[in-house]
Amino acid sequence: MKTNDPYQELVVLFDKQLEFAQNLQKKIIPVPGSFISDEYHFYSYLRPFRKVGGDFYDFHFMDDGKISLIMADAAGHGIDAAMITSMIKLSYSYTMKDKSINHSPSLILKQIEHDINQQLDNTFFTAISILLDPQSKTIYYANAGHPAAILIKSNHHVQHLRPNLPMLGLHQFLNSMSYNDLQVKFTKGDKLLLFTDGLVDSKNAAREEFGMDRITKIVKNSFNRPVSQIGGNIINESQKFRGDQPSSDDVCLLGLEVVE
Repeated sequence: MKTNDPYQELVVLFDKQLEFAQNLQKKIIPVPGSFISDEYHFYSYLRPFRKVGGDFYDFHFMDDGKISLIMADAAGHGIDAAMITSMIKLSYSYTMKDKSINHSPSLILKQIEHDINQQLDNTFFTAISILLDPQSKTIYYANAGHPAAILIKSNHHVQHLRPNLPMLGLHQFLNSMSYNDLQVKFTKGDKLLLFTDGLVDSKNAAREEFGMDRITKIVKNSFNRPVSQIGGNIINESQKFRGDQPSSDDVCLLGLEVVE
């Protein structure tokens, strides 16, 4: 019995560390219903691969009525990835206090990348940063190696907001990098879906990926539905597609819809 004591102690210690990381991650991820806006409806879904994970999102309401939103996906799973998301959260919170850069999605990502790499070498993560401007009916965005967001226009046109920056953490290997914001109109009836690669890459028993084409097809079959229902349809269809195959990655899906 004594020979098992060290092992049992390690299990108990690991469980305590995992519980601590889980409680910490719960505190840094916005709770459902905390996104309150007269201009936008918001939908969120987050399922870690383990009890904690590397998928992260957050938002910040600015004094001038604009809204900043970020989604990130840290490489790896479990406690290590959760630590990185905690650092991203901290950096994002401080970055939003800097008025010289907090209105530029690309500069927000640049600052977060700098902060993380000052503390941890060779840390890589994808991210998409968005600035919602209800006055100009515009989205400003920067996509750093993240899956393309899907913009659904009120006229049923579908547009993909593809990466314009490499994965964050790669700047140290590049001679130069231009940080630019892109923009697109976001008007009444338009919808936007953002997600991590855990959704795109989920596999069925035949090892086929769920893929961007299936997600886009579901979107096109749900044009007139509220963004919350479109998001729910995507999650339900991905679970049906995977069947009894175990999940192998975190999954995060966010939706926005212009209502005014």
